[in-house]
Amino acid sequence: MLHNYSIFVIDPPWPKKKGGLRKVAPNQTRKLDYETMDVRSIFGLLDREIFPTAYDTHMVFLWGIDQYLHEGEVQMSYRGYKLHARMIWDKENGVAPGFTIRYSHEYISWFYYPKMIPVDKDYRGKYSSVINERSREHSRKPDRLYNMIDNLYPDQTKLDVFSRERRPGLHSWGNQTDYFTGR
Repeated sequence: MLHNYSIFVIDPPWPKKKGGLRKVAPNQTRKLDYETMDVRSIFGLLDREIFPTAYDTHMVFLWGIDQYLHEGEVQMSYRGYKLHARMIWDKENGVAPGFTIRYSHEYISWFYYPKMIPVDKDYRGKYSSVINERSREHSRKPDRLYNMIDNLYPDQTKLDVFSRERRPGLHSWGNQTDYFTGR
C-alpha cells in the first residue's frame, strides 16, 4: 500500500527501442529488457496510481531523454507542475547512434507543486545541475542523484517510481524493484 509522499523520483519507461544492432551480438533484439509504455499510458498511470499519494505540496524529479524531454515537461505542466530546474547526468560514456556523436547524458527535470519545499539549510547551493557519474547497466540510475535528494530533503517521504533498484530512505514502486538490488 502506498503512503503519502512529498518527493517523487520518476523514471518513465519511455517508448524507446535499442539502436543499431551489432554483428558481434547476433541474438540481440531491439526490445529493451523492460516493458515500455506510450506517453499517454505513462501519465495516465501516474494520474491514477502515483499522484493521488502526494502531499498537497510536493516535488517531482522526472527522468527524461532527448526524444521525450519536451513531452514529459508539457505533460507535467498540464497537471499544474512548475519546472524548477533541469539537471543533466553526464554518464561519461554512451552510445553513438548512426556512428555520429556519443549520447552520454540524460535529463532530470525538477518540478514542484504548488510551491517549492525548502531544501535542508546545510545543503543550500552545495550541488551542481550536472551529475557526473559513469553509467553502469542500461537504465541503472546514478547513486549521486539519490544521495543529493536525500541530503536536500532528509525528512521528507520519498517514492521511487518505475524503480529498478531498492534504495535506503525511498519506497520503491514498479514491477522490477529488485532488478539491480545487490549488483
